[in-house]
Amino acid sequence: MKNAVKFLSLLLALLLIIPISGCDDTKDAYIYFELPEVPLTLDPQTASTDAELMIVKNIHEGLLREDRNGKIVCGIAESFEKSGLTYTFKLRDNAKWSNGEKLTSADFLFAFSRALSPETDSPFSHRLLSIQGAAEYQSGAASSISGISVPDDKTFIVTLSYEDENFTETLTTSICMPCNEEFFNSAKGKYGMFADNILSSGSYVLTRWRKETFGIRLYRNDEYTGFAEAQNAAVFITCDPEETPMTKLEKNSIDMAFIDAALTEEAHSLGLLTKEFNNICWVLTLGNEFTPQMRKAFNLMTGSEIFSSSLPVGYTSATCIYPEILTDTPVLNGTTTYDSEAGKSLYLAELSKLKDNKFPTNVTLYYYDDGYIKNVVTDIVGHWQSKLSAFVNIEAASSPELLISQLNYQDLRMAIFPVRAKSDDITEYLNNYGITYNGEDLGAVQTEILSQNSIVPIMFQNTVIAYSPALTEVKANLGNGYIDFSFIVKTED
Repeated sequence: MKNAVKFLSLLLALLLIIPISGCDDTKDAYIYFELPEVPLTLDPQTASTDAELMIVKNIHEGLLREDRNGKIVCGIAESFEKSGLTYTFKLRDNAKWSNGEKLTSADFLFAFSRALSPETDSPFSHRLLSIQGAAEYQSGAASSISGISVPDDKTFIVTLSYEDENFTETLTTSICMPCNEEFFNSAKGKYGMFADNILSSGSYVLTRWRKETFGIRLYRNDEYTGFAEAQNAAVFITCDPEETPMTKLEKNSIDMAFIDAALTEEAHSLGLLTKEFNNICWVLTLGNEFTPQMRKAFNLMTGSEIFSSSLPVGYTSATCIYPEILTDTPVLNGTTTYDSEAGKSLYLAELSKLKDNKFPTNVTLYYYDDGYIKNVVTDIVGHWQSKLSAFVNIEAASSPELLISQLNYQDLRMAIFPVRAKSDDITEYLNNYGITYNGEDLGAVQTEILSQNSIVPIMFQNTVIAYSPALTEVKANLGNGYIDFSFIVKTED
């Protein structure tokens, strides 16, 4: 009888323990995220937008990856060593694709070859040009990349042509994610375009991609064997143009989203937490249709004095072309100080050289309309009209990509739009301005960029991610999609 009582007591204790343990299991939680834009592709070698890069970051893992604190650690590789300019990576024995097939060094060779192939037209191929033979392969002068070898399924060897301090970081980014050649060929040109044409190597696997009313579902990848196992069951991703991310956050229908920088204070008042990056510089471009002296006149007439009162929260007057994320202190070299009198004098001198001494009446300033910039644009052109009698039309553009060519070609007379630092690599940022950076003094580089008065820094803007306090371990890093959901824990559902 005593034994029966002991047994029943033990059974009751176990029954009490089991449900309590289940309630504490945060790995069953779903995270709801609102994307700022709809991705067009999830092919790691061609992904380029923040939305695309973020999803790729979560469904793929490279030789190296970032841990929860942003430190670069081994990913698919279990170890690596560097000798001179040569890196030797040893892959994990248990590395698998989401379909259960073995992941090998050949998958990385194919991925790097795709990334550097001119047919792929990868937006980040320049990140790999430090690899020996990469430039020759990309130009078609060589049939293979001489600096890469795969002696066996577990070994991947890369030799660089020169020291590249960003190389290990590059290996964590989308362009270096593995790609299975057989699966790629079976997709018949649709690789990365639909859920059935995506094979995952990371913490999550994409199970659904609804394109009509956009929605993506990422579930924990059961075949993943690395250290960054997803701490939640799934991530449901939407992109709803009918309702703002802030409205959804306020209604608690999503857990996390990118929000307009101007709404940061409102987000905090609602009890939301934020991660912020000062990584955007808005610039005014003046085309070659204007003489250098006319461009100089407009430059002198475009100081923060005339638009600072219209800057919303999260925007500050730009003191240089480099956002804060790239430099510890502002770089003032080559910048022009606002001078109304000098600007007007120079403008009138140039006006006297034009037909009928009149400024053209058909000049339009195009600007990217983010919902907050219009007042700044209006202040600038209104000042020109008031002080110079220069009448300039304004017209909104729906995408900054439609204007970004201004930095290299100046094929529009005037435009104002954001230039984003997508990583903390200054080389990559300066590529936007048509500059090949080789370690020169940043002040001298900026002087060169601004010397023709074709580019005028206007203001800085923060990228802001807002999220529910129910989420912990949120570690957002600049570039490569910002957010790794693998480490995030949702403490409430």
